[in-house]
Amino acid sequence: MNSFLLGISGSWWLAVLLIILAVAFSIYTYRKTIPQINSMRKAILITLRSMGLALLLFIIFEPILTMVRSKEEPPKLAVLLDNSLSMGQSDAWGDRKEAVKTAIQNSGFASIDKDKLQVLLFSNDIKTPEGFSLNSLDFKGQQTDISHALHWVSANEEKDNIQAVLLISDGEFNTGSNPIYNAETIGKPIFTIGIGDSSEPADVALESIITNDNVYVNNPVPVNVNVKVTGYNEGQLTLKLFDNGTQIGEQQLNVNPEKQSFTAVFDYSPKQEGIHKLTATISTLKNEITTKNNTISNFVNVLKEKKKITIFAGSVDPDISFLRNTLAEDKGVAVETFIQEKGSEFYDKPPTQADLRESDIIVLVGFPINSTSIQVLQLIKNELDQGKPLLFIASQDLDYNKLKILGDYLPFTTISSKPQEFLAIPDIKPEEASNPLLRITGSESDINLWNQLPPVFATETFVRAKPESEVVAGMKVNNTPLKEPMILMRTFGNKKSVAFLCYGLYRWKLLGYASDVSKGRPNTPDLYDILINNIHRWLSVSPDKKQVSIKTTKKIYTNNESVEFIGQIYDAAFSPIDNAVVKVKIGGGTQERELILNSLGNGRYYGKIEGLPENDYFFTGTAALNERKIGEDKGRFSVGNIALEYQNLRMNSELLRSLSGRTGGKFYLPSQSSSFANDLKNLKNFIPRGITERKEFALWNYLWLLVFALLCFATEWFLRKRAGML
Repeated sequence: MNSFLLGISGSWWLAVLLIILAVAFSIYTYRKTIPQINSMRKAILITLRSMGLALLLFIIFEPILTMVRSKEEPPKLAVLLDNSLSMGQSDAWGDRKEAVKTAIQNSGFASIDKDKLQVLLFSNDIKTPEGFSLNSLDFKGQQTDISHALHWVSANEEKDNIQAVLLISDGEFNTGSNPIYNAETIGKPIFTIGIGDSSEPADVALESIITNDNVYVNNPVPVNVNVKVTGYNEGQLTLKLFDNGTQIGEQQLNVNPEKQSFTAVFDYSPKQEGIHKLTATISTLKNEITTKNNTISNFVNVLKEKKKITIFAGSVDPDISFLRNTLAEDKGVAVETFIQEKGSEFYDKPPTQADLRESDIIVLVGFPINSTSIQVLQLIKNELDQGKPLLFIASQDLDYNKLKILGDYLPFTTISSKPQEFLAIPDIKPEEASNPLLRITGSESDINLWNQLPPVFATETFVRAKPESEVVAGMKVNNTPLKEPMILMRTFGNKKSVAFLCYGLYRWKLLGYASDVSKGRPNTPDLYDILINNIHRWLSVSPDKKQVSIKTTKKIYTNNESVEFIGQIYDAAFSPIDNAVVKVKIGGGTQERELILNSLGNGRYYGKIEGLPENDYFFTGTAALNERKIGEDKGRFSVGNIALEYQNLRMNSELLRSLSGRTGGKFYLPSQSSSFANDLKNLKNFIPRGITERKEFALWNYLWLLVFALLCFATEWFLRKRAGML
């Protein structure tokens, strides 16, 4: 149904009256003409003038034409088909591909009108085929992200009138968030068809290999290998660990009904620096569902020497002892301390430029004080100029005037300071849950733990956070939030710093963790150690001092997966370069490959290569500008059979039933899914919806109206001239 409405700015009575007057004026002006013309020509001239004047008056009143259109939009069913690797496997129930085919045929969704159907193929990404057929499914997706598919439905349900969802999957997601949350936000019934066997398959799987990202030559570190065994009550397994293909350890595991999960710990003591590939393999048992998860790898960066941390303190303080003890627990760290006496002297020995030159991180605890010499501050400043990271902890005796010498490297600017002391607790906002300094589990519950820390000391010091700084924690006094920050972090160019505008941090350990342990709560997290270690790791990861940084998006890829490269290119002043020529040479296979990365703007480059066979690879990336080399970067990656999809090969019927139960849908097995069509038909909300479209056209803004009015006047003038009229 269509309707039209013409409106004007003003009164229609006035508009009609003026048009009538314009017509009357036209008639009056042609009442007598010189020379006299016949009545036909006179009528034409009167009509032209009347039309021209009427159109001009019409435009002046700003007419708007409104068109209202109503129609019905049919309800739509969104079908989400899991297209990942696990859906192409076989288990105790048989071939999953055949189960998917049965589910599609029995559910009958393919016979629904095209305007009522939207089919999505999902794995780690989403595809919307134009015309769906069984050939559209290849079951090659490397991951399963159900929440991403449901998020697509949520984003399009209003636009496409999606009123129901059919999910065909094994329910095992290994990336993305829990799909339950996305399902509840959609507010539409979700019907699920479960594919696969819900019981644990007969399988031996290596779930993870865990060790430090950075280790040191000749410094042993533990390597944890997690093994999961399902479907077996007995058997012996041989677990081996390899470093760059050389076996470095072997353990025997005995399977029994009571124990089917194992964590094997190997001591790893690398002998050479560089990027090492650690690979764990485990023997197989009879009739395993797949052997593709019997191997797992990880990369570690082996560094040549220990990292040196230099601490400067204005006086003997408990914060120094606690800080030094926590840092020294890392076998790859050597801590050197310079504590100032009452005068300008230091206990043991004074610092030299050589001492600081060997340092990787500089820590100031209540330093400088009033008697600190300018020469020592200049030594520290010289090293901070080189981009060395800084950790700063305040104190009551801190001299903020002398601290200004190092002000360029701190995340704050001091406004004023008084030594009056008070107790304050951290005030950390929920949005800081992802902050690397505060990470415990990575969830929002971390913030609750941090905000329960005991109070520490602060002075009446007022500061201004620098623009590039981030306030990690504010402070509260008697549960009243203050505007002053307690913890700040900053990355600027190649310089990183963390500052505590408080002191007595040892109280977080003594009054927090130690107190809880003494009360019989040994599982309480040691927040002090976690915070210091997080800060140490964050400061140790240097902002990219290299002008050229080229990395792969992952260290380990599976067969048929594209290997993606990301580059960042800067000039000597660390300004992004967008027009460099960035080449990556890849070696390790049967032949060397070369890839040119494309600029994405702001110094970023991207490229990907496909079809690499299973192997270990190394690459060298170079960047040049106007045929002049800027720099290069190197790295390693692997292509193999290992995939997340093989880590868990059972149907997660609990999740699928929960998805359908919470949303008003229904769960089916493939053999039961023939009732889906009738269940969909009986849905009360699966009905068309009325849509009213309203469009407005500002006629006065259309040029053709004015052109037509002028054409009327021009034609009138032409005819008058032809008649020889005055």
